[in-house]
Amino acid sequence: MITDPPVTECVTRYDKTRVARQFGRAAESYISYDRLQRQVAAVLIDKLLRQSGALLDIGCGPAHHAGVLQRFTEHYIGVDLATAMLEQAQRQQTAGHWVLADMEQLPFVTASVQTLFSNLAMQWANDLPALLREWLRVLKPGGQLLASTVLPGSMWPLGQCFEELDGERHHNQWPSYAVLKQALTELDSGLTLTEQKFVLSYDTVLQMLRELKGIGANYTVRDSRGLYRRERFEQLAETMESYRTADGKLALHWNIGLISGFKSMSKIKHELCFCDWNRYRRRQDAGDYSFAAAPGRWRI
Repeated sequence: MITDPPVTECVTRYDKTRVARQFGRAAESYISYDRLQRQVAAVLIDKLLRQSGALLDIGCGPAHHAGVLQRFTEHYIGVDLATAMLEQAQRQQTAGHWVLADMEQLPFVTASVQTLFSNLAMQWANDLPALLREWLRVLKPGGQLLASTVLPGSMWPLGQCFEELDGERHHNQWPSYAVLKQALTELDSGLTLTEQKFVLSYDTVLQMLRELKGIGANYTVRDSRGLYRRERFEQLAETMESYRTADGKLALHWNIGLISGFKSMSKIKHELCFCDWNRYRRRQDAGDYSFAAAPGRWRI
């Protein structure tokens, strides 16, 4: 009998260099496996309002939904931690600008962005309250924020089946709904949080694992060597068989937190930090993203 996925409260901390490298390796395959990302993005985009000013797409990846987002802004900017993702985005999109940056340290002046959009990226943050403060910092008063993140109970029953094999967790642990809600409340952000469940179906365990690898979601802070050796894989596949649904499919459950709202008009602190945006654009057009990491912030 299939039961509801368990919820845990432990949270993973990430090595951002490894995260960037992992997603960089998935850059070319990403758009062939991003079913979950597309489904969640559609929910966020349904709430998006067209506004003048810049739209930041945080964790844009290969920019698979950039074409749609560009309809809602005069100035689309894709931000990602992985250079290979931005290179792939440039090949896929003819419009837009691309910035290599950590989403927890954005290189933009305070109150310079009209819309901040982030789909399934914030679960990779190491300091959730600091991340939210940073996002609200760059957002203009009255600006719209739309974001999604992975919540505990996701990747079920795959994660549970791995744990049944050796008694250890082999997937990342994410902040709970309650923790995220508290962070938003303490910031007096004016943002709302809802939870929505998504279920993806597969014919085989191998198909499921390939999709996770194809989007870079197979990254863990644990050493995964030997995790997928033949004997281990056969044990995993056998364990997963007990979770087949009535239609003969293997389901992978995701609990997704959806954040939406507008920044309070009173939340603004001016910073007199400038940088040569035109110089940066010339360099990023030539494929050089290193300027994004330079000291200083630029106005958009």
